[in-house]
Amino acid sequence: MGHALCRLVIGSLLWLAGPLSAFAEVVVIVHPDSPLHSLTPRQVSDLYLGRGRFIARQEREASLPTAIYEHPADSPVREMFIRSLNGMTLSQLNAYWARLRFSGEVLPPVALTGNGAVIDAVRRDRSAIGYVDASAVGGAPVKIVLRLKD
Repeated sequence: MGHALCRLVIGSLLWLAGPLSAFAEVVVIVHPDSPLHSLTPRQVSDLYLGRGRFIARQEREASLPTAIYEHPADSPVREMFIRSLNGMTLSQLNAYWARLRFSGEVLPPVALTGNGAVIDAVRRDRSAIGYVDASAVGGAPVKIVLRLKD
């Protein structure tokens, strides 16, 4: 009876851990026709922290303007993205953006409702970039340019 109970407890814990591991990987996506093939964490960080609104293209020295999309302020995907990319907590990120907004010089990325909305926005705009839970991409018509693991 003790072994059965132990197996039941372990099985229950693994089942409960399933949703937590669902965000084990966040991917940065662009339009499938985008000339970008890969980005570094630094390039993505610069975009999402307002340090730049352009990405130097690998093929040429020209820059590609981007529309930058992200998840809502309380999203677990956003939390994992910013922690994996910059080692920041959501409260640190919110404080960072509060300072920048006060200066009036930089606007934060556009927050959408979640994975589907970000994928849809990126799919429609050749110059867009966004991030989503990797499991949401499936067969979506987008290109992955960076993978971030928790």
